[in-house]
Amino acid sequence: MNIDNNNYKKFTVFILILVAISTLIMYIISAFFEEHGVKIPWYIETPSIPGIYALLFLSFDKFFWKFKIFKNLGIIIADDLNGIWKGTVKSSYDNYTADIKAELVIKQTATSIKICGIFNQSKSVSVHENFGRSEIDNQTALYYFFRNEPQYDAVNTMAIHEGSVKLLYNPTDKTLTGYYYSGRDRNNHGTIEVKRS
Repeated sequence: MNIDNNNYKKFTVFILILVAISTLIMYIISAFFEEHGVKIPWYIETPSIPGIYALLFLSFDKFFWKFKIFKNLGIIIADDLNGIWKGTVKSSYDNYTADIKAELVIKQTATSIKICGIFNQSKSVSVHENFGRSEIDNQTALYYFFRNEPQYDAVNTMAIHEGSVKLLYNPTDKTLTGYYYSGRDRNNHGTIEVKRS
């Protein structure tokens, strides 16, 4: 989600502005029809304001949040990470010797993000995701918990497990880099570096 403790007030103001715009649009529509001799009944006019708001918000959530102005105003804190990202994972399991192929498929809107990972011997899906801004260096990072399931032919030591990931986006070279920890059963950790393909 693109809302955190640092920008929820700005996001709330933005929502109130959308409500005001919805009311203004309905007022203009009503005035137009009244000018042409058509009176809109109250049972259509009153629910129309929430309907217009819903349309505006859905449009923002799916499409318009990607415009830089919303990030510059602090309404959105994260970059658009939608797409397929390919790269490698290194694991403490083999002392970081092997480059394990990694592919992350990210689907993101203004209010949600979902990450699916495809690796040599397993697949993962995020179960809780959020963006957070570091108080140390003011960088925005993507944090998520995942559930990983091995393929049928994976090594015997690999089992279903859960873990966490922290990724930083570098807009200059368009990469996501970070690290992961797997749960108690695996107790591994490692690095991730992927680039949008």
